[in-house]
Amino acid sequence: MNHSSVERLKPLGQARFKACLEKHAPEFGATVSSSIAVEHVLAMSDFVYRTCERYPKIFSDLVTRFECFSCAEEKSEAGGQIELPQWSLPESDWLAMTEVEALKSLREHRHHVMTVLASVHFLKIWTIDEVMAELSELADGFYYLARQWSEAQLAPRFGRALDKEGQPVPLIALGMGKLGGHELNFSSDIDLIFCYPSKGTTQGGRRDEDFQAYFTKLAQKIIFLLDNKTADGQVFRVDMRLRPFGDSGPLVSSFSALEDYYQEQGRDWERYALLKARPLYDAHRASANELGHQVALTELLRPFVFRRYIDFSVIESLRKMKQQIRQEVTRRQLTHNIKLGEGGIREAEFIIQAMQMLRGGKEPQLQMSSFLKVLPELVHLSVFSENEGKKIAQAYRFLRDVEQLLQAFDDQQTQTLPDEYQGAEPGLNRERLLAFYHCQTWTELLAKVDQECQCIHQIFRDVIGDDPDAEQKREDATFSKWQRIWLSKSIEQAMAVLEQEVADAHLSLLFDHKTDLLKSVISSKGRDKLDLIVPLLMAEAERQNCDSTNLSSLLMIVKRLASRTTYLSLLIENPGALTQLVKLVSRCHFIGQQLTAFPMLLDQLIDPKLLYAKPKEADYRTDLRRNLLRVAPDDLELQMEMLRQFKLSSQLIVAACDTEGVIDLATESNLLTALAEAILDQVVNIAWRQMVERYGYPEGATDDDKNFAVIGYGKMGGYELGYGSDLDIVFVHGCASTQPTDGNKAIDSRQFYLKLAQRILHIFTTRTPTGVLYEIDTRLRPSGASGLMAINLDTFADYQQNEAWTWEHQALVRARVVLGQDSLVSKFDQIREHIVTTKREPESLMKDISDMRHKMFDNLAKESATLFDLKQSRGGIADIEFITQYLVLRYSCDYPDLSEFSDNKRLLKVAEHHQLLAESEADTLWAAYETYRDLVHDASLNLQPTQVERDLVDAHASKVMQIWSRLGLT
Repeated sequence: MNHSSVERLKPLGQARFKACLEKHAPEFGATVSSSIAVEHVLAMSDFVYRTCERYPKIFSDLVTRFECFSCAEEKSEAGGQIELPQWSLPESDWLAMTEVEALKSLREHRHHVMTVLASVHFLKIWTIDEVMAELSELADGFYYLARQWSEAQLAPRFGRALDKEGQPVPLIALGMGKLGGHELNFSSDIDLIFCYPSKGTTQGGRRDEDFQAYFTKLAQKIIFLLDNKTADGQVFRVDMRLRPFGDSGPLVSSFSALEDYYQEQGRDWERYALLKARPLYDAHRASANELGHQVALTELLRPFVFRRYIDFSVIESLRKMKQQIRQEVTRRQLTHNIKLGEGGIREAEFIIQAMQMLRGGKEPQLQMSSFLKVLPELVHLSVFSENEGKKIAQAYRFLRDVEQLLQAFDDQQTQTLPDEYQGAEPGLNRERLLAFYHCQTWTELLAKVDQECQCIHQIFRDVIGDDPDAEQKREDATFSKWQRIWLSKSIEQAMAVLEQEVADAHLSLLFDHKTDLLKSVISSKGRDKLDLIVPLLMAEAERQNCDSTNLSSLLMIVKRLASRTTYLSLLIENPGALTQLVKLVSRCHFIGQQLTAFPMLLDQLIDPKLLYAKPKEADYRTDLRRNLLRVAPDDLELQMEMLRQFKLSSQLIVAACDTEGVIDLATESNLLTALAEAILDQVVNIAWRQMVERYGYPEGATDDDKNFAVIGYGKMGGYELGYGSDLDIVFVHGCASTQPTDGNKAIDSRQFYLKLAQRILHIFTTRTPTGVLYEIDTRLRPSGASGLMAINLDTFADYQQNEAWTWEHQALVRARVVLGQDSLVSKFDQIREHIVTTKREPESLMKDISDMRHKMFDNLAKESATLFDLKQSRGGIADIEFITQYLVLRYSCDYPDLSEFSDNKRLLKVAEHHQLLAESEADTLWAAYETYRDLVHDASLNLQPTQVERDLVDAHASKVMQIWSRLGLT
């Protein structure tokens, strides 16, 4: 501690302590002659001195509380035992008070608590976090006391506000700003928005009153009780200007009125304000009924505050707000203002608010009102490094600590460092700050403040940045060239700007699209964005040597985005995102198609580190489940949209990883298969909940054991799904009971599973704004399109044993349970093994397989003299799959391990192990299969047909056909 400052303050503290002691001698007695801690506090705060001088009870309590404390640097071990003065009036006495008595009682209690709070801060017994939290809780308690008294005052005339069930309808106060964030300052205003859950009229008074009028009167009484300045001061200044329509709006609003206002007229600054909003709560006085209404209010406001997409328009809004603050600081000539100045508290808050609004819609853990609770979550999400997080927290706590001290000196709302001297020495408030922060000189303290502010300001600039338009104009010659071209009135005028041949082709293409691009914008703001993004895009396309085809795709994406300034902002604010966009579209037409159709996928481009991080198969289930937890269980429309968005964004990441060479084709197929399985799992759960809610549970089933399974065939069964793959699936169940379900609307238990399958198909195939989830093919079920949609597993086994064709047994080779209870999985595996390992007559099997292959070729092959159909031409993918299936069906009776796998690679390895294929033949088949799949994959990514020039694959096809013939197939 700065002993020179402490020494200079000591005489003041001693004199004040003596004055209080003498004034209150009759009440206080002469048992204490001094107290180092209380003397120090009295010297540090004019407010504490005035309070102790006015109220002997408070002075006495202060001396008793801190008689064992000193103003030493170390925090006292007894600090954690300090408790604030509690409201001790019995409820009956409190509610019976007159208005004058109530005003006086609240203020005396307020001064008592605030005196103790100031003391524990000056004595460093509590941290700034603890002080702010206690102040916020104190405000909540005072609101409830004021509401309780005001309700009692209005009750004889108007009665109580009750709903149709007779439950109390509460007046809810939304705490905004620092109060909402549990970060209230010593002399802060409390910013409130009053609201109530539903419309109605009061009951039980001399006359009934409409809720709107009643709650307005109630709110006016509460404000008067807290805000009115009497001889004893005031409890809190109450600021109502943040309510809908500000000072001109109604004092209270119903929930529905709030929802309508924010949906139709809510402005950007109101979104920022509501980030910190929370309903005030007192654990001793709030009922469970009121808590339920508070939760409903929070959920009602959430969609306005947090967008489902990453919202980059907030950057521009924050930048404008910061500019307005800077102008206000200049106008008011505020110097050393730790709240509004560069690197001050407001900039720190902007940093966190920006990240909350950017990502809060997709990361629910960011939907909190507290700065210091959100910050660790942003570090956990890698938005800030651990070091940055520590710096922000340290600087923020320091500045809030200074702010708290400045206000506790004299209970004044200020954030400006004192500019005062007593002759050549620092003035009293400067002396107090020097003493608290161990500084010898004012210059030393200013340096400490500036150091923390610079830390905040640097991170603020990194997050919010300067105007990107001005920066690009200043530094990027290529951008400037394309901006002049874009703003040219004619192509002839633009020709004079050209410098390269590549730009010549780009110029013509740009003007071909220009009219449509300009028609796509719907506001002047959109036009401004377009005038910036188009030159940025053209400059980036030139840097990456983008060809005309890809540039056309990119311009089509911009056209699609032109009416969505949020997405244009994303690309403008993040040069890296624009670079990634051009790179990905240039290398992969599938990505371009997806981004054009679904602009929300641009969210994935914000962080290339995340975009190109290899996904983990196991994460899909966890991430999807977490996303769906944000959706109400009965909101099927939003659930279906969430599923589709998750699939699209996940596929984009996989495609980007593939494009960059981060993953190979096998890994890609495994990821896409795992993604489909995770989605299938959630679709079944959603459908199950809906069915159970309507019909009850089928016989013997529970949520944990649905007695239901999904069999995956083909690419799904063989772990080879691609981006546009259908899901070949069959639904089975283990229910043999004809007993009805146990719900109010009971149906046959087997009928339940048929309806469940139909519901699953509905969720998958309904076309929403983001298309269908997956195309589903169920034709491989027993009896095909004429068979039951969901079949008992015993019936499935009987069909496979006695009625199925050879081609259906071929399909079974590539089948596996992709979702279901262990008992059904085990039973299906036994059925499949039994069917596959059944001994067959070789000649008949060869004929059936050969005939089916010829039939497929005749009906499906799309080849010519020069083009080879990768899937259906002879020697192509189908032949390799048929060879594998033939070997499994022909030899599993002798080698049962051939029936264990459903993917071609492992099946070929087992066949080689048993010498059914020579090593060279197995290698030949797999090399051809991989080549074909690579070519099919490249074609699908570039939206091309799956036919290639024959000379590319003739060698592979010829070798495959030799093996086909060697096995006796025709």
